[in-house]
Amino acid sequence: MMTHTMALVLAAALAAATGQVGVNTVAPQTVKGVPATFDLGGFRLGMTEEEAQRVLKARGMTVRRSSRTDTFDDRVRKLVNMRGGRRPLRGDSVLDSADIDDGRGGRIMIRMLGWPEGARIRGVTYLPPAGTDPAKWRSLLADKYGMHSKDSGAVDGDGLHARWCGQAACLGEGSVFRLGADVGPLGGQITLAQPDGTSQRVTTLVEQEALRQGKRSAPSL
Repeated sequence: MMTHTMALVLAAALAAATGQVGVNTVAPQTVKGVPATFDLGGFRLGMTEEEAQRVLKARGMTVRRSSRTDTFDDRVRKLVNMRGGRRPLRGDSVLDSADIDDGRGGRIMIRMLGWPEGARIRGVTYLPPAGTDPAKWRSLLADKYGMHSKDSGAVDGDGLHARWCGQAACLGEGSVFRLGADVGPLGGQITLAQPDGTSQRVTTLVEQEALRQGKRSAPSL
């Protein structure tokens, strides 16, 4: 069995070799205890739209609703134009979100983030079907993701409440990759998320590129 230390070492090696796993690249497999590598319903953080489509096809899932948004390039062009530029828009789009029927009584929602090279998954939410008790959930989740954080795992009338964040304690840890499960006999919700502020990184890149492409002028206060 892989120890927690070994898992962290492997995750670091993946990041060094391929970029930031879970942000602009996707982990090839789940490493227990390392949420950046987790899959939820087959979807992983950092997946491209094309990779997400392959999961849908392989698992026989159906997209119920989806939305699209501007590409990174058109976001830059719009910002340049707002500041007096004249950049024609390309009119292309990337996937922004999708609401998916998993074909097994559950629903999956994925949210994307438009990086310069294309959109990648930034969040996954799974709404499982009813019928699984907290003890079974604890076993299923531990088998797939490893032991939850020491400050989670309580069971109450609603079910199991467990967290994974790659650390011993997850309370207040929004700055890390994390998975949260609040599940019980009535179903519940499991959410896989990137660190807070990841989307702001893209906004900053848009600002920087718009500044590079646009005209500069002094402020008029």
